[in-house]
Amino acid sequence: MSLPEIFRVHLISQKLSAATVKNYVSDVKDFLDWLAKKTGIKYQIVGKTIFGLFTKETILEYQQSLLTAKTPPSTINRHLSALRKLGEFAHNQGWLLENPAVKISNITAKQHPLQYHLGGGRMDSSEVGKNLPEWNQVLGNFRNYLEKEKTSPLTIKNYLSDLRHFLGWLEEN
Repeated sequence: MSLPEIFRVHLISQKLSAATVKNYVSDVKDFLDWLAKKTGIKYQIVGKTIFGLFTKETILEYQQSLLTAKTPPSTINRHLSALRKLGEFAHNQGWLLENPAVKISNITAKQHPLQYHLGGGRMDSSEVGKNLPEWNQVLGNFRNYLEKEKTSPLTIKNYLSDLRHFLGWLEEN
């Protein structure tokens, strides 16, 4: 079983919501893929020894790469939460002496290089006012739909954050 799958089983055993498990496993895979690109070391091959690279400095570099990629603060903070949970798991398994991820604080909107509008969505200054009414209405309608479908508030927040990120990217390109 791969490291993300072992982590998934652990998260399920902690009775976390299905959405949280899905997001955390996805975020951990993203980190591990980033780490493989940076170091050439693939977690699929080295398994739990990958935790030798799970350091405060590496996590800070990853955080910076997410900032550079213009990832919304809420998404970055979710990734950091997933890494804290992964570090806790690895520490409990005896694979880490301590969890370095707990030393990394969440970022604030002030620390983020982008302007945030629409309750956390990303837009640059040329877009302000241009598409706000359309975006607000579409995202509001989508939120209402998700609420009617009894989607969890955390999932709604994550979906809307991801959509704002995508729409901002779409406008830039």
